[in-house]
Amino acid sequence: MSSRYVSKFWICLLGLFICASGSAQVNFFECAKNPDKCRNSLPSNASQLKSTGSESDRAKLEEELRREITADLERKEKQRMQTKVENAEVTKPAIDKSIRIDPLPHKKALVIGNDNYQFVPKLANARADAQAMAKNLSNLGYQVSLKTDLSEKSMLATIRQFKESVSRSDEVLFFYAGHGVQLGGANYLLPTDIKGESEDQVKDDALQLQRLLDDMSEKNVKFTLALVDACRDNPFPKRGRAIGGRGLAPTTAASGQMIIFSAGSGQQALDKVGPGDKSPNGLFTRILLEEMYVPGSRVDNVVREVRKKVVDAARSVGHEQVPAIYDQVVGDFYFIPPR
Repeated sequence: MSSRYVSKFWICLLGLFICASGSAQVNFFECAKNPDKCRNSLPSNASQLKSTGSESDRAKLEEELRREITADLERKEKQRMQTKVENAEVTKPAIDKSIRIDPLPHKKALVIGNDNYQFVPKLANARADAQAMAKNLSNLGYQVSLKTDLSEKSMLATIRQFKESVSRSDEVLFFYAGHGVQLGGANYLLPTDIKGESEDQVKDDALQLQRLLDDMSEKNVKFTLALVDACRDNPFPKRGRAIGGRGLAPTTAASGQMIIFSAGSGQQALDKVGPGDKSPNGLFTRILLEEMYVPGSRVDNVVREVRKKVVDAARSVGHEQVPAIYDQVVGDFYFIPPR
């Protein structure tokens, strides 16, 4: 091959290199047609390539140029791939809260929110949390029973009625916002007329969460999701022997059940994130209300995304809140099924 064609070949190859690096003023094909156009873009060793008279020197420069071009292209490709990996994010469907799903007979929900306690500190968000959750679930096809500010008698009657309404093929959701305590390793949800005179009195007059879960197991429902936003400060007066402790105790889900607590064992669930927080809902519930509308996302993925966002929001104000997830579900379940 003559030196003229060798030079043209490497100048064209250099044109490709220049175009790949994004610095060329003319493209590779123009370089191939008219190499003289690329001369102003050539690096110094490429100029030497043209002016060198010795064939051996020319070959050395050609080899050096080839190595430099190859190394630089490889480096740029690695940088491009690394940037692509670093910037890659899972594309999430946009949240559209205008979605409405016709009522589904196999999806049933019991939603309870207790604010107006008579003998222990009242709450500010629980009833609003329950009302917002009931609205969401109704929009997403659930047959919803919403109850607020339930006394002991009303709370127990509501649980009995709900148990009778569910059957084997149902997907069941239970949401509770209000006071809750752990006693002897068990978790109790408190009615509004609880007095808390002793541990035995609380055990007799409150609803043990496990009772509801056992009822769903007894009815052999297909799927049970229990969402409990009750991990607040111990509501009972700090005098004499303390009754219970902060937060709820770890629990165990039965087959087909998923249990979510708004905070981990011993942690407090935030109602507000800073003094300027105007949201009517507690931190856990407000994030859940948004994430439920992500279409095609399995329930387990939804609750894990909620946990991540709750942790980040709580840490932003110096608080530790990690929602607890207990999952023994087999199969795929959705708030909004994939299309």
